[in-house]
Amino acid sequence: MMSAMFLSPSRPFYQSVMPMSLDTIPLDRYWAFAKPQFAKNGNRQISYEVVESVYQRFEGITANVQRIMNMLYMLTPKGETCGKEMIDTTIDTYLQLSSAYYSELLRQMPEKQRNVFLAIAAEGQVKNISGGKFVHKYRLPSASSVVSAVKGLLEKDFITQNDNVYSVYDRFFQLWVEKTLQS
Repeated sequence: MMSAMFLSPSRPFYQSVMPMSLDTIPLDRYWAFAKPQFAKNGNRQISYEVVESVYQRFEGITANVQRIMNMLYMLTPKGETCGKEMIDTTIDTYLQLSSAYYSELLRQMPEKQRNVFLAIAAEGQVKNISGGKFVHKYRLPSASSVVSAVKGLLEKDFITQNDNVYSVYDRFFQLWVEKTLQS
């Protein structure tokens, strides 16, 4: 949405800013930030392995890493050490807290978009979005209906496309879908 606001010729802020690409914050910077933050108030400890695991799991995406690190901090008792075993529990807690929100988002999607969204979430990354293999595997009506649904999902920022690879934009939404479909 933000990109469209500034990069689309049909939008009022078109070319009002200079686009800038920001690289992922390096893992070492997260570590250097997290360790003293944990110790600062309540003498909590966190290992490099925990920070590294969260970082890798969320591909260094700042918002996701920050969200989980913040919850890990809150769930680590004062004077204790945050262990790797807390990561899955923390993610599950976040997904449970977000469940009503994600359920509502799915409910509000038109049926064709919802089916394509769920297929993309199940696949993780889709290269040939309108290919017969993907369409048949997830029993989608037709390649043209998939293309139409994808257009709507992209416009609403439910999915993203990078180098002709489609994936769910919100990694937590994808994790929630994966857990919900397994149940």
